[in-house]
Amino acid sequence: MPERIKFEDVKKAALGHNFSKMEMMSSCKAVFGGVAWPGKRPGFAVVVAMDSKRHFDSYDISLLDEFESVHTRELVRQCGVLDFKYSPERWIGDYKNDAADHFIREMNTDRKKQREKQGQKFVLNPTLILDMEHLYSYILDELKRLLDKERRQLILKSDSKILNYLSAIEPNNIYKLEFGDYPAIEALAFAVIESKSRIRDPEKLRRHRELKEKYFG
Repeated sequence: MPERIKFEDVKKAALGHNFSKMEMMSSCKAVFGGVAWPGKRPGFAVVVAMDSKRHFDSYDISLLDEFESVHTRELVRQCGVLDFKYSPERWIGDYKNDAADHFIREMNTDRKKQREKQGQKFVLNPTLILDMEHLYSYILDELKRLLDKERRQLILKSDSKILNYLSAIEPNNIYKLEFGDYPAIEALAFAVIESKSRIRDPEKLRRHRELKEKYFG
């Protein structure tokens, strides 16, 4: 029987720690991925995990891994690596990017040829956040709320590049920011905000509980 770990172990683990799929299932309610393609800064991908126990009015989320690249193909390939490593329930991002779509199709073709080694098809899910007129006003406010020391529900590793990007933004300039300005922040917001909204789906919760009971009793 797989060893049961606690979400506290996930929070304290180093960025990129290689947890097994069974360890993730035993300690987490869900795992989500987020990706934002290169814009004014390098593209970025993240994987986050959600605690299975409630904290305040929701659930804590911890950053598991991240990757940054100025090259879209390299970023797509690394999303495939992270997908195989952590098996996120969903990947969230801009699925209308033509270059990214081409490279995703390319990667999925390779996966189909070597499915036993590379896992299943990589699918990118859209987010309504992308349709917001004032994108950064919303996502920065949400991330700030979740990072608040008094009611912290988002745990970022101390060596995460995202912290540097967050600290670089001046409050007076938020209204000037547009999609593509900070892909690292966008990728994190996609994964975190969408995981909190989508995890309320009772059918997904039921399937997760069934698998958890099957493997851990």
